[in-house]
Amino acid sequence: MFYSPIAWLILIIFAVQTNIGLMDSIHQFVRTMNLGYGTKNLTFSIYSGPFGIFTGILANLYLYIPLLTMGLLSREFGSGSIKLLYSSPISNKQIVLGKFVSMMAFGLAMLVIVVFEIMLGITAIKDFDVPLVLTGLLGMYLLICTYSAIGLFMSSLTSYQIVAAIGTFATLFALAKVDTLWQQLDFVRDITFWMSLNGRSIILQNGLICSEDILYFLLVTGLFILFTLFRLQGLREKSPVYVSVIRYLGTFMVVAIIGYVSTLPALMGYYDASRTKANTLTLKSQEVISKLKGKVKLTTYGNIFDPYFGITLPVNQKSDMQRYEKYRRFYPNMEFEYKYYYALATDANAANNQKVRFKGLTTQQALVKTAENYNMDLERFKPGQDYKEEIDLNSELNRVVTKITDESGKVAYLRFFDDQSVLPDESNITAAFKNLVAVLPVVGFVKGHEQRDVNDFGARGYFTISKQKTFRYALINNGFAFTEFDLSSPVPKHINILVIADVKTDFTPVEMHNLNNYIDRGGNLIIASDVKRQKSMNPLVARFGVKFMKGQVVEHNKGYPMDLVTAQTTPEAQALTYQFKQVADVGGIVSMDGTTAISYKPQDGFKYTRLLVSDTIKNAIPLDSAGSWNELQSTDFVDSNPKYNAESGDALGSQTTALAITRKVNGKDQKIVVLGDADCMSNNELLRFRAGMKTTNFYLVTGMFFWLSDNEVPIDVRRPEATDNEINISKSALSFLNIFYKFIIPGLFLLCFVLIWLRRKGR
Repeated sequence: MFYSPIAWLILIIFAVQTNIGLMDSIHQFVRTMNLGYGTKNLTFSIYSGPFGIFTGILANLYLYIPLLTMGLLSREFGSGSIKLLYSSPISNKQIVLGKFVSMMAFGLAMLVIVVFEIMLGITAIKDFDVPLVLTGLLGMYLLICTYSAIGLFMSSLTSYQIVAAIGTFATLFALAKVDTLWQQLDFVRDITFWMSLNGRSIILQNGLICSEDILYFLLVTGLFILFTLFRLQGLREKSPVYVSVIRYLGTFMVVAIIGYVSTLPALMGYYDASRTKANTLTLKSQEVISKLKGKVKLTTYGNIFDPYFGITLPVNQKSDMQRYEKYRRFYPNMEFEYKYYYALATDANAANNQKVRFKGLTTQQALVKTAENYNMDLERFKPGQDYKEEIDLNSELNRVVTKITDESGKVAYLRFFDDQSVLPDESNITAAFKNLVAVLPVVGFVKGHEQRDVNDFGARGYFTISKQKTFRYALINNGFAFTEFDLSSPVPKHINILVIADVKTDFTPVEMHNLNNYIDRGGNLIIASDVKRQKSMNPLVARFGVKFMKGQVVEHNKGYPMDLVTAQTTPEAQALTYQFKQVADVGGIVSMDGTTAISYKPQDGFKYTRLLVSDTIKNAIPLDSAGSWNELQSTDFVDSNPKYNAESGDALGSQTTALAITRKVNGKDQKIVVLGDADCMSNNELLRFRAGMKTTNFYLVTGMFFWLSDNEVPIDVRRPEATDNEINISKSALSFLNIFYKFIIPGLFLLCFVLIWLRRKGR
């Protein structure tokens, strides 16, 4: 092998290519750090990530190995030296294994180059994640061995080396695409998906060692080694064709069955080598999954008219199931089913889109057209109403939806979202499973006084945060249940969080009595006022010593009216929940388009924490460009800008616009949030973009409900922060390393080749 000039040429090219990729990546991150930008997770980014050097190596290996394996046996056939091998005192097995071991040795030589690259990371990167790159090396080596076994077999089929190389390329291509074949048949789909090479090494590269993937490489490698042995044996024995066919098919079926069994979740073993356990469920999710009992069935209903229908296609079903692989690792008793239907969308935007797409077509004609484009049989689709005994698809907007059912009959739903990620994430999935094993918080929205309405999808409504099924952060998609009721009757005992937002008329004595009874029993509460609502809202917070002040908060924001307040979270708020801290971490603000200031006089037993405050940049006169105060006079913020006037009672300085109150009641913490602006949770503010402002209102809302639910939901799926965030290489050292990796290492391989070539020529 190492007498071959092609082998040395490949090593040299491999060294040049990978080392250029390494140094380019190192240069980029050193420059980024020197410019003052943050760097994090450097081990993954430089080595294992989508743009890491391991990814580039795996993508290009198929170019190297066939050039080496094409002559392993075809050269013997072409030159006639195979007869010398046959006449030697060695068996077919020794011939085949000898050739294969030579390729294993060459693979180790390739890894030596990669080890040099890893050593640079170990010395230069703080807290380098060694186990992560070692699993990447393992995946790389197993892939080399698999490619080598395939190339060895192809080389045994012909005396023409070019034909052997082309045959190897074709086989590798077929193994990469085999998971797209015969996907309509469940059993065949499982076999072809297992046979596919796609992504096997990437899983190892990302730090996850899975028994299924290790067995795949071992079985496929062994399969092609046996095929090569059968080929030589057939040539020597001149066996009948049917004998050879039986050998090949029998071996393939045995390997396929073993491979299929290895994919059964109950028989899989895993080890996550990454430092942050990025390939494993978080502890909160593991805790939820540990409480599941019996078989859990996930039924996905795919509407052919839905823009995300392609995710549920038979060819994509195995990939869709892979999203639950982390869950099946801890709870393998899961069953998946896919059902197809057709129905026009019920939400206005999607319905209008479908009218344009299917203009001039009946529903049946649209079905025929769409099914033809997806290459699917019409018989697989039923009208949506045919599934009404199983699921109310109309209430799910006739979108793609997954229904999760346990053996007791409890049901939860997973939906696709109209954002860049589309698919539900771990927080959404775990929240759905938690609905099956726990009684989760119920949010009650009070109605009857022209308050904000959860059914109102206009600018001021609360539809988005409560029940918009296509919004990832909506309560309904994060484990909350909710209801609407008025306070003319006692608050039901199952309600854990009460929301009273922007009431326009006074509560009756009966309503106040029922509200106070709810507070006395320790119920959690959100009370949100708005400008000009102080008269109706102040009686609701008076018992806490809280008051919504007259007037409204104003501040200077270039290009925007002064009644737009860019509220910031306080350090005390950031200590309450991680979501409040995220607002500050990302340099964000909470937009409050018209807010009252909140004052309070501490009452016995209550603890007060300021959550949001208005602009704190500059609180001195004159207020030219920044700062805030409570304005009592001005109400026109379009045609004029108010001026601070102490004589009129304006309160200068940063104002409290959100307040948290806690106390001990019946052995538990009662939690209350008071907001000076009900708009900050509205449909408009949650989704609105303003140039020059990084609004993070959804962090505020999710943080409030997380805190009020005693950290139950939304599910906390945070992971430990990666600590490999510094790269210590000076400019002079970088220049030397650039020369060393790009020129010296490839030069050493070139020198070895020349010395061996001269020695061989001398002989």
